[in-house]
Amino acid sequence: MFDRDDLDHFCEKAITGLVLATIAVAAVFFGGARNSEFAVVAGMMATALLVWLVRFWVNPSHRFLLHPAVWPVLGFVGYAIWRTAHAEVPYVARQELLLVLVAASAFFLALHNLHSQETTAGISHVLACLGCVIGAYAIIQALGQSQRVLWLVQPPDYFKRAGGTFVNPNHLAAFLGLLVPQSVAQFLLGRGKPVVKILHGYSTLMMLGGIGCTMSRGGWAAVAIGLGGLLAWVGFRRRELRLPIAILAALFAVGAFVFFKSSDKAGSRLANLNQQGNRDAGIGRQWIWKPALRMWNDHRLLGVGPGHFDVRFPGYRSPEVQRNPGWVHNEYLNLLTDYGVAGAGLAALAIGGFAWGVVRSVKYVERGTSDLGTRGSNRTAFFVGSIAGLTTLGVHCLVDFNLHLPAIALTGAVTTGLLASNIRFATERFWLRPGLPGRIVMTALIGSALFWTGPLASKLGREGLQLNQAANQTNISPELLAALTRAAELAPDNPRTAYELGENHRRLSFGGDSDWRKQAATAIEWLEKAIALNPYDAHAHLRLAQTLNWTGDKERATKEFDQAFRLGPNDVAVANAVAWFLLNNGRAAEAKPLLEASLKWNWWDNWAAKDYLAKVNSQLGVSGSPAAPN
Repeated sequence: MFDRDDLDHFCEKAITGLVLATIAVAAVFFGGARNSEFAVVAGMMATALLVWLVRFWVNPSHRFLLHPAVWPVLGFVGYAIWRTAHAEVPYVARQELLLVLVAASAFFLALHNLHSQETTAGISHVLACLGCVIGAYAIIQALGQSQRVLWLVQPPDYFKRAGGTFVNPNHLAAFLGLLVPQSVAQFLLGRGKPVVKILHGYSTLMMLGGIGCTMSRGGWAAVAIGLGGLLAWVGFRRRELRLPIAILAALFAVGAFVFFKSSDKAGSRLANLNQQGNRDAGIGRQWIWKPALRMWNDHRLLGVGPGHFDVRFPGYRSPEVQRNPGWVHNEYLNLLTDYGVAGAGLAALAIGGFAWGVVRSVKYVERGTSDLGTRGSNRTAFFVGSIAGLTTLGVHCLVDFNLHLPAIALTGAVTTGLLASNIRFATERFWLRPGLPGRIVMTALIGSALFWTGPLASKLGREGLQLNQAANQTNISPELLAALTRAAELAPDNPRTAYELGENHRRLSFGGDSDWRKQAATAIEWLEKAIALNPYDAHAHLRLAQTLNWTGDKERATKEFDQAFRLGPNDVAVANAVAWFLLNNGRAAEAKPLLEASLKWNWWDNWAAKDYLAKVNSQLGVSGSPAAPN
C-alpha cells in the first residue's frame, strides 16, 4: 500500500546520499575541475533536485525555510542567468553559470532537506572520513615525492607540493581547511561514542598533515586563523575544556615547528615569501590583482561578464605575468571583476543575511558551560566547527580562486545551508507552507533548471572525454586532431578548441610537407572561428597572422599582427612574433623597441628575443649583444 511518509523519508535519505556522493565524486576526481568530472557532478546534483521535486508532491506538508539569505541568492542566480544571456563569449559564461547553479542547488537542498540532527551528524562524520583519506593520500605523495595525481601527472610548477586528489595543492589546502575545524569541534564537543571521537581525532591529524604537505602558505595562514579562532571560542565558552584546549594548541604548535624545521621545501616557501622570479616566490598575485582592478574600473556596474576575467586579461596584462592566470586568485576581487558592483552587492546581501541568521541562532544552538550542564552536543560541534571552517575558507579565498573548484564550492554551499537552517531554532517566522500554487511554481523552477542543465551536462561530459583524449597525446597525431574535431562538434562555441585545432594545423603546415597549403587553409579556417568566438584572444590573431604570412598574404598578415599587438600589448610571445615580422620585412628599427621591451619583461629564458635583437643590431650596424636590464 502506498505510504506517503515512507516515501518522503526515502526521498530525504536519497537526497542526503546524492549530495554526499556528489561531494565525494568531485573531491576524489581532481576537485571536479575537468569538464568530464564536472558533468557527472552536475548530473548528480540535477538528480537530487528531481528527488526533492518528488518529495514536494509526495508530502504536501513539506515546507520552505525562507531564510533571509534565500532572496539575494536567488537574485544572484537570476542576475548570472541574465549576464550569461548577454555574454561576449557564451561558452565560458555558460560554464560559470552551471557552477553557480550547482552550488545554489546544493545550498537549497541542504537548507530544506539535510537539517535533522541525525543527518547533520552523519554528514560531519562522512566529510571527516573523506578528508582523512584525501589528506593521507597527500602525505603519501609527499613522502614518496610522487608527481602523480591518481593517473594524471602533476604540473612541474607544483614540484614537491602534494595535491592529494586535487591537481592544485592550494585547492587541497582550501578543501581540507574547510573540513578540519569540524573534526576538531567534534573531537572536543561531540556527543558520539569514543570510537567516533577517535575517528575525528585521527582525521584531524591526517588533514593537518595533508595541509602541511601542500606547501600552501595561504592555506597554512587560513587554517591557523580558523583553528585559532575555534579553540579560543570553545575555551571561552567551556571552562572545563581550557586545559585540553591548551594541550591541543601546544601539540599543534610543536607539530608545526617540527614540520617547518625538517622540511626544506617549507623553509623555501617561507623564505621566498617576498621574492619574485622563482618557483617558491610569494610576490606574484599582485600582478594579477592590478589588472583585475583596472578591468573592474572600466566595467564597474556589471563587470566584464561571468567567467570573463581570463578572456579579457590579455588586454590588461601586467608584463610580470606572461601566462593567463585563469582567475584573479582572490575570489572577492574575481566576483567584482566578473559581476561588477551589482553582482557583488547581491553576494554581500546573501553573506549578510547568512551572518545575521548565524548570530540569531547562537544562543539556541551553541552551548556554553552553564547551558544544561557540560554534556557534549553534535549540533553545537557542527555549528562552531562549520563557522570556523567557513572562516578558514573565507580567509583563503583572499589569495586563491577556491570557489571555482566544484568540490570546494559544493562543500561550502552544503555547509552554509546546514548552518543557515539553524535559524529554525530561533524563530518560526521564516517557515512557509507552499500549498498547491507554491508546488506548481517550484515544479516550474526545478523543471526549467533540469531542462537546461541535463542536456548541457551530457554534452559537457562527452566534450570533456574528447578533450581528455587530446590532452593525452604527446605530439600532433591523427588521434589528437580527431579528438579535438569531435570536441568541436560537441561544443562548437568553445573558442579554445577552435584555437587548438588551428594552432596544430598551423604547425603541421610549417613543417613544409607536400600538403602544407591544405594544412594552412585548415589552420586559417579554425583560427578565424576562434577569433569569432573570442575576439579578445591575442594569440589567435597572432597565429592567424603567422599563417597568412606563411601563405604570402602580407597585407592581411600585417593587419592581424597589428591587432594581436593591440589585444596583447604586454605579451612576450606577441612582441617577439611581431618583431620577427618587422625584422623580416625591412623594419628593423621598429622591431628593436619591441624586443628590448620583451627582454625587460623576461630576460632569463627569452632566447628568441635575444636572437632577434642580435639580428636587428646587425642590420642597424649596432655592435655588441643585449645586456641584462637593471
